[in-house]
Amino acid sequence: MNKEITEKIKRLRINKGISQAEMAEKLNITRSAYHNIESGESFSWAKYLNEIISVFETTPKDFFSDIGQKIINQNNYEGSFGYVVEHLHQENREVYEKLLAAKDEQIALLKNLLEKTGL
Repeated sequence: MNKEITEKIKRLRINKGISQAEMAEKLNITRSAYHNIESGESFSWAKYLNEIISVFETTPKDFFSDIGQKIINQNNYEGSFGYVVEHLHQENREVYEKLLAAKDEQIALLKNLLEKTGL
């Protein structure tokens, strides 16, 4: 599923006529970090999901509407459907855990900033 998401991000970026460097700037990350998102080498797209959706002027529902359909359509017979569902479940769990870790990092960063400013 990560591959589908990163391919969709790349496709939407190209359709909008935005370069990788411009996209990285919009996300306030390096071009190399953005390249890792599109190449699927990183799950960090999840950390920037709100910004990505905003750049592409879409909603989370629309963004994810076709994710997972390709896998289900390719395996449209009963024998492998259970495997596909389990595989998607595992991928979702991995993404969820990475999102939680990213959230924890953001909370720690914000707490640190608050301590430094004395609030």
